[in-house]
Amino acid sequence: MTELKVKRVGKGLGLEFPEEIVEQLHLGAGDDICLEQMGHGSFRLRNRTDMQAEQIALIEGYMHEEDA
Repeated sequence: MTELKVKRVGKGLGLEFPEEIVEQLHLGAGDDICLEQMGHGSFRLRNRTDMQAEQIALIEGYMHEEDA
């Protein structure tokens, strides 16, 4: 588990990610990330591009199932 410290950024709050997390999430400056609420009050952080690619793959899978 990686611990992150919440920091004040301007009038809001922000997180500074270690380089290993940045690489695993394929993040760059200006990228959007998604924070998904999971069961039992936990959260998952995902790169928005990766999430969209997964959703497209699921939709395409459903479309091929209906064709069969």
